[in-house]
Amino acid sequence: MDLSVKWQAPINLLDGDGQNLIYVAEGLEDWHDLPGVYMFARIFDNQVCPLYIGKAEKLGARAWQHFRSNTRLMNGIKKAASGRRVLILGEFSPKPGQSTKKCIGLIEKALIDHALTEGHRLLNVQGTRTPAHRVSFSGYLGARHITGKSLSFRAKG
Repeated sequence: MDLSVKWQAPINLLDGDGQNLIYVAEGLEDWHDLPGVYMFARIFDNQVCPLYIGKAEKLGARAWQHFRSNTRLMNGIKKAASGRRVLILGEFSPKPGQSTKKCIGLIEKALIDHALTEGHRLLNVQGTRTPAHRVSFSGYLGARHITGKSLSFRAKG
């Protein structure tokens, strides 16, 4: 299946004290009814470090739902290592015959798996207990063209 997501520029998380919240973000009204995936992340030295990855049929509404009611997630973001806290939205564009709900679920799972194999510690409940392993390769350059210098994977159940 060929799936398409267009990442948007990061949206800074702002202090939400004025609204009795931990964080808020501006500009989400344009995303209220758009489907896709999202990452709460930190940016440090131009590196994006995902903290939480999710999916939503209505991205803007889902983000506000987190701001209003997911204190555990917002506190986890606040306590994360230094860096600028951001929300990165990815709009899913379904092709004819593709189920938006099914596709964004597949994309979310792929993003979580990838983040975990890259060594990121996610605040997602389903990702916290999944160990990632890294294999380093040296020696014959011909074989390393296939593997690279290292590869990461998750152990299955």
